Amino acid sequence: MEPQRLRTDLPDPSPGLSRQTKFWLVFTSVFMVAVLVGAPVIAHLVGDGLPRKGECLEAKARGGLIVNVDDFRVVPCTAPTAAYQVVTVREGDCKGDAYGEASTSKRRGSDDLCLMLNAKVGDCFYQDAGLPHGKAAKVACGPSATYRVAAVVPGRTDPALCGRDVNPLEVDPGRPFALAYPEPPVTMCTVGV
Repeated sequence: MEPQRLRTDLPDPSPGLSRQTKFWLVFTSVFMVAVLVGAPVIAHLVGDGLPRKGECLEAKARGGLIVNVDDFRVVPCTAPTAAYQVVTVREGDCKGDAYGEASTSKRRGSDDLCLMLNAKVGDCFYQDAGLPHGKAAKVACGPSATYRVAAVVPGRTDPALCGRDVNPLEVDPGRPFALAYPEPPVTMCTVGV
């Protein structure tokens, strides 16, 4: 008995997808994966335009009070004009009296940037309004400077490290004062120039 042969001339009972349909399914799948994976990556790279923790800022204009993030531009922390470093972004007030606070409310909720002077011993600043709410600009030491950083004590938050003659904040920035930052813990002592 001869084996039976399968008929190949019958139509396929389960027709496959057309080439065009397959193309669009593959294209749509690849596109969806690209969007789902790529969107967060692009958002991270582009960001929301706001300074991040650890970035440094310079004031766009000298003098006056710190109001919001639009008063500043991000610069490398090693730039000679980098007057502030963003130590934290928080909802509500910054911990401690020494921080400058720049509001982000125009662009993102009600967060505040907590700003610490980006300073080392010998750096000079111009500031015409009381601390810490007056806008500081890092300048060359000389007639345009209001004060000079005389000491930086990392790991400690104690205004007494600057001596007994230091002034409380919100006073003339040309007189000696202490900035005692709790986060990160550091005390900066200044003298008028």
